[in-house]
Amino acid sequence: EDGPSPDTDNIAFDLTRNYSSPWNTFLLNFLLCEFQLRCTSETWPIRKEDDYVEEILRERYKRLRTLWKNAQPKLTTKGVLETPAEHETRLLEESRRLGKESRQATRRRNHIVVMKSEAPDDDDLRSWKWLQRLINTLGEHGMSSEESSVENGIENVLRVKKLEWRKNIDKELEIVDLQRILDKDIF
Repeated sequence: EDGPSPDTDNIAFDLTRNYSSPWNTFLLNFLLCEFQLRCTSETWPIRKEDDYVEEILRERYKRLRTLWKNAQPKLTTKGVLETPAEHETRLLEESRRLGKESRQATRRRNHIVVMKSEAPDDDDLRSWKWLQRLINTLGEHGMSSEESSVENGIENVLRVKKLEWRKNIDKELEIVDLQRILDKDIF
């Protein structure tokens, strides 16, 4: 498929295709070169390998494409495309649902940590206060959703990214979740 090459002043991905299409591959390579050029010109203290940056760019593209695909009008149960009003309603409801789930998880964790950090006879007071600061710093957007969803017969599976610069705090958050189970009479 011959066509105009990407305009480097106005980069736009072809979201109808995956990252390995010629157009998107060119753009991802262009972004990789720009990133490494900036890294060198600004003398960043740490330089990442091309493979590492390339993988991050690919994952970001996949996420962008998934968001774009989910934002496209879907077929209704009658087999016709959603109207603009139905489309907007679906997107708003999904956004509210995800926000509610995130807020509920954050509130549960905060509630446990606040209770434990205010308990005067708790031997682990310093640890609970540290966990409280950690969760407040992360906020509701610092924790990922634990649920996947199925819509129009397509299952969305959420994957946890393991980034080398990110500290693994799974054990700490599991302590909070376990305490919620142990103190189930409170919840």
